[in-house]
Amino acid sequence: MQRGALQRQRQILFCRGIREYQWRPELRNRYFKGCRGRKDISYLPWARDGPSTECVVFEGFIDYLSALTLGIISGVDAIILNSVVNVYKVMPYLKDYITINCYLDNDTAGRTALTELTAIYGSTVIDRSILYSEFNDLNEYLTNQSFTKNTLSNENK
Repeated sequence: MQRGALQRQRQILFCRGIREYQWRPELRNRYFKGCRGRKDISYLPWARDGPSTECVVFEGFIDYLSALTLGIISGVDAIILNSVVNVYKVMPYLKDYITINCYLDNDTAGRTALTELTAIYGSTVIDRSILYSEFNDLNEYLTNQSFTKNTLSNENK
């Protein structure tokens, strides 16, 4: 039994990482979700010729990837909170945007973060969680859509 545990400890696991603003990566794989160092925001400016007037705000990295997969964002700056605790860290980055599209979770923490952003930036903040109102977050919505599509495809065979 100890040998099996020892072999398991020596396994090499890979994960996907995205840099946070302070160069600390968020790390994800099937078995691990965390970051190296303290959590911070991830700021992803879109490559373009001039400043963007619009940005999107996500609670987590997986929600950002879900939005890309769904094709609902393109050509805009993205800010990933990596934790709603970081909502105040994002404030200085939002001041120059005309539109702030928020794809936050449909839970108490997500609602609180949205309220805090709206209190400061008013009508500039747009709540996009209505797109996935029956689900906790954008990734859950995507997962359900993929499952439904696969189920329908298999039933038609």
